[in-house]
Amino acid sequence: MNPQGNEQHDRPGLVRAGQAIEESSFRIIDAEAGHHPFPEEQWQVVRRVIHTTGDFEYRDLIHFHPLAITAGVAALRRGVPIFTDTRMIQTGLAPWRLGWYGNRVVTPSAAPESQQWAEALGTTRSVAAFRHSAGRMEGSIVAVGNAPTALFEAVRMILEERVRPALIIGVPVGFVQAAESKEALRKLTDQPSITVFGRKGGSAVAVAITHALLELARL
Repeated sequence: MNPQGNEQHDRPGLVRAGQAIEESSFRIIDAEAGHHPFPEEQWQVVRRVIHTTGDFEYRDLIHFHPLAITAGVAALRRGVPIFTDTRMIQTGLAPWRLGWYGNRVVTPSAAPESQQWAEALGTTRSVAAFRHSAGRMEGSIVAVGNAPTALFEAVRMILEERVRPALIIGVPVGFVQAAESKEALRKLTDQPSITVFGRKGGSAVAVAITHALLELARL
């Protein structure tokens, strides 16, 4: 995709002034970040997270499985669904980017039945909803930005039920189990994933990573 091309054709959701601001921001980030160890495609993800958060610390926090970019881009191009743990991610994802390959966003915990599932299982809505949707997550993209329990459930499904998403974006934020859930994901050496170290993360970070992958898919 040529960012200087016809914005009405290539990026209908980003007006010319907004695109200019974004490009200027990226130049500033590149200059201030200086040397970094990331290959170009990974850096486009890291840079968009820094752009979204204003936090250069993410340069040292984001962790990529070696196959994460390849697997994520290929899955998006196939039009796979994106399963999220929170409506914040669903709301944050740009419809015009999702429309490039017809990727739909599914938030299982938004289903009215999720409370009943949680009560029946004696667990959180996020866990119950993910467990109820496990069969549909095969080959999908899973994006977790808020609930460590949802990320732990995704890890469990992979280990115990052999469900294999194409990519997991696991960046839950918080103080209770957030760092631990992300460490559990990193230990799955055969599961493509993008995550961060420690307590930082959040739905906005998950959205930024997904947007970066969608942009890469268009190149």
